[in-house]
Amino acid sequence: MTTHQCKDYQELSQVAAEWLIQRIRKNPLSKIGVATGNSPLEMYRNIAKTRNLNTKSLSLFQLDEWVGLSEYQHSCMSYIEKEVRIPWGISPERAYYFSPGSTLPVNKIQAEEAANFMEKKLDKKGPLDILILGMGKNGHLGFIEPNENWPSDECYVSELASSTQNHNMISSENTPPEFGVTLGIKSILEAKEILFIVTGTEKKGIYSEWLKKVVTPKLPASILWKHPRVSQITDL
Repeated sequence: MTTHQCKDYQELSQVAAEWLIQRIRKNPLSKIGVATGNSPLEMYRNIAKTRNLNTKSLSLFQLDEWVGLSEYQHSCMSYIEKEVRIPWGISPERAYYFSPGSTLPVNKIQAEEAANFMEKKLDKKGPLDILILGMGKNGHLGFIEPNENWPSDECYVSELASSTQNHNMISSENTPPEFGVTLGIKSILEAKEILFIVTGTEKKGIYSEWLKKVVTPKLPASILWKHPRVSQITDL
C-alpha cells in the first residue's frame, strides 16, 4: 500500500485526480468501480475539467445503492450520472448500475435481484481495472457494514448501520433506508488496483483504528490491507 499525505481536501482531490488521469491515459478502456459521497466528488469534477483526456471509452460500475428511496435525486445512480457519466462524456450503455434503466430497488426482494444482476455483470465483464473507495464514519466500504462476521463474498443486500442512515445524501428522505445493495468482498479484492480516499475530520478516530492493520469485519475497510495494490490518499 502506498500513502499520499495531503494538507487539505483541495490538494487531496487534485492528487487523486492526477492518479486517476495517469491510469486513464494508460488504459482508456478501463473498467472503473465508482464510489459516491463527498470524498471523491472534487476529484470527479477535476477530471471532467481536464483537457485532452479521453474518458468516453471508460466503463463505470456502481459501488452501492440505497434501497427504498422516495426521491431519485438522492440515489447513488443519480450522483454518478450527474458527477461522472455525463460530465465525462460516457455513453449510457457503458454505465452498469444495480438496476437497469433508472428504476431503483424499492424493497429487499428487488435489492436481492439487483445484487444478482450486478454480480452477473461483473462475472462477465470483470474484474475491475480500478476501484474507487472511501471509508465511512464507522469504517464501512460501500455498504459493507461493521459486523461480527464477514458477509457474502458476492454482491449482497446489507442492513444499514444507524450512522449510515444519517448520511447527508439522504438527509431529506422522510424515512431513512434500512437496506443498501453493495459490491462484495470478492469484487473488491479482485480489482486490479484500488484508489482509497480518506477525508473528513469526523473519521480521524476510525482512521487511527484502521492504521493498526488489524483485519476484522468490525472494521470492513481493514480488508484493504489484504489487497496488493492500494493507493491511499488522505488529508487526516
